[in-house]
Amino acid sequence: MRTAMLALAVGLVTLRFLPVLPGPWALAALLALGVTLLARRWVRPALLVLGLAWACVQAHWALDDRLSHSLDGQTVWLEGRVTGLPDNQGSSVRFELADAQSRRHDLPRQLRLSWFNGPVVNSGERWRLAVTLKRPRGLVNPAGLDAEAWLLARGIGATGSVKDGQLLAPAQGAWRDALRQR
Repeated sequence: MRTAMLALAVGLVTLRFLPVLPGPWALAALLALGVTLLARRWVRPALLVLGLAWACVQAHWALDDRLSHSLDGQTVWLEGRVTGLPDNQGSSVRFELADAQSRRHDLPRQLRLSWFNGPVVNSGERWRLAVTLKRPRGLVNPAGLDAEAWLLARGIGATGSVKDGQLLAPAQGAWRDALRQR
């Protein structure tokens, strides 16, 4: 049992060492190979291959939930709910917006926004905002943080700065934010 779990874990981690993400046809071949190995009762190799296939599927889902190239740098009106604990730093606030919706555009599920000289934003509030959106990007610095990978790991599909906004609904049941403010 332990070696089977280890084989699955090795399959999940193997994606990290591939130079490129396998395409849909390679993914279908991996799934077929994994099922074939399971049918022949070669459990450990099958779990290794299926772990790699699962990691590839998750990576494709994460990359598909990013801001489209056509909206990069555009200002868009959107509505969403503030999640997590906003980071109020002097004259600016940084927060994550979930379930962002726009009438004209498809948006990622999770956005990380900055609002300079804006009002206090609390967790759980629903806002209508004018936001200049950007695709996640970051420089790979050997001594520093890879911001793009960090955003991808957190499921954030776009970053942006808020230009204008209005509060639509106050927070309901935001006990974490209330506890932090106390």
